[in-house]
Amino acid sequence: KLLPLFLTFFFFAVVFTFMAVTPTTVAILRCVPDKQRSFALGVQSVFLRLLGTIPGPILFGVAIDNSCSLWDINECKTKGACWVYDNERMAYLLMGISAICKIITIIFVIVAVCLYKPP
Repeated sequence: KLLPLFLTFFFFAVVFTFMAVTPTTVAILRCVPDKQRSFALGVQSVFLRLLGTIPGPILFGVAIDNSCSLWDINECKTKGACWVYDNERMAYLLMGISAICKIITIIFVIVAVCLYKPP
């Protein structure tokens, strides 16, 4: 019964996430001296790739593993594949991780706006 509310929230989260890409690039180009602009854009690109490729899959993998209700355990008492997932728990964990990351991003943007001093 909360699906329409979730879809509305998720839609606006995705829209605002992609709307921030161009202003971020423009802000970098305005704040960095002319000779260092290509370096700044390169650093931004590398930073975004590192954030998206290293901690993301680890966090989401931990969330998926924590939502497992029944593990396959072999004769050596080691865990194998998950047989049954708690879908509701997985949904809350994945949305929680996404929401926390979005809140951290908003905090950093607010701090950056407050601390920025034009040259």
